[in-house]
Parts: sequence; structure tokens; C-alpha cells
Amino acid sequence: MLGCLSLPFRLMGLLIVVGVVYLGWTNRDRIAPYWHRLNDRPAAIAVGATGYPGDAALAAANDKIDSLNGWRADSVTLSAAEMASLVGAGLDRRLRGELDSLAVTLGDGRIVVAGKIRTAGLPREVLGPLAGAFEEREPIRGAGPVRVSSPGRAEWQVDAFQVRDFEFPREVVPRIVGLVAGDKRDSVLSITIPVGIGGVRVHPDGVTLYPSHRQP
Repeated sequence: MLGCLSLPFRLMGLLIVVGVVYLGWTNRDRIAPYWHRLNDRPAAIAVGATGYPGDAALAAANDKIDSLNGWRADSVTLSAAEMASLVGAGLDRRLRGELDSLAVTLGDGRIVVAGKIRTAGLPREVLGPLAGAFEEREPIRGAGPVRVSSPGRAEWQVDAFQVRDFEFPREVVPRIVGLVAGDKRDSVLSITIPVGIGGVRVHPDGVTLYPSHRQP
């Protein structure tokens, strides 16, 4: 009798679990950054605006940056498309040539750069048995904070890296990113930026740039 009475409650519990799993899966893009944060593991995703590089956006970004010097503005804010254009123009030419469909998504203090890369440039010894499963070009995502390191130079510290749906362990990221970027020993990628930018602050709806005389 007790077993019969408990059956509806067990079924209800099962339905609740299934519902939670379903909601988690359908909202995984929103939940993942917070799940990674709770587990102290950076995620290769962000929940802010996404932009794509273009000539008009790059010109608009440069106009805003000019105002930091010419108009002595306290700060300017770039859109996601303008930030994507700066990143696309400032990445190493060899690396930029390997990437198609570049996109930049803004997060809280970090950016996510996505695109399609020629997999021949990925280290086979690290991919291991997964190497044969990848196509000639595969979608990748890298994420991390950006800071101004010197006049005309920014550093993007990649702390999360993903190929297709495979997210590499954090301890492997420096090796992966370093080899993709040209046999380096760390996961810091240099980005050429216009002179006059002294600081950068990334938030989900824009990127605030500060002049050299006024850092955030």
C-alpha cells in the first residue's frame, strides 16, 4: 500500500527533474557563464551584445578614439560592432587570415571572440583522438579579459577556449592558444590599437575606452 501511495510522488519528482533538465538545456547559453563562475572555471561564452567587424564600424570606432585626444573627452563607448572591428584590425595578420566569420561578444569584464578557423593550424598532439573528427574549418571561441599594456598595444588574456562543442581544460588553454598564435608559451594575444587609449572596461552593452591621461 505504501509503495502504491509513494508512486505518484516519485513520478512527480521525476517530472520535476526532467523539467529542470529541459529548462537548463534550453537556457544553457544564459546559465553556462554563471555555472562556470560557481565552479571557478571561465566560460567561452558571454551574455552581452554581439558585433561583427565592418568598414563603417571601424571608421566610427576610430572617430570616437580621435575624440580622446582631439576633444580631450573623458571617455568614449564603443558598440560591439566597433569593438569587433578594432579586434579584427588589430590581431596578428597571420592569425586573422586563419579566421573567417569573426564575431565579438561582450561580457562582464571580458570579451568572447568567435569565428571559423582552419584546423590545420591546431596542434594535433593536443587534440589527440579528436583530431580526425574535425572538419577542414571548425567554429572556435576564445574568451578572456582585455587590458592596455602599452601605447598602441592591448593584451587579450585568453582563459577559455572551445572548438565546436569541445571546451579545453583551463590548464591546456595556454598551450592551445600559444600554438594557434605562433608557437608562443602563454595565452596572451597582442592586439594593435590606436595610440591614445590608456584603459578599457568591457561591459555587456558596450566597451568604455579611457585616454592615456585618465585610466579606469
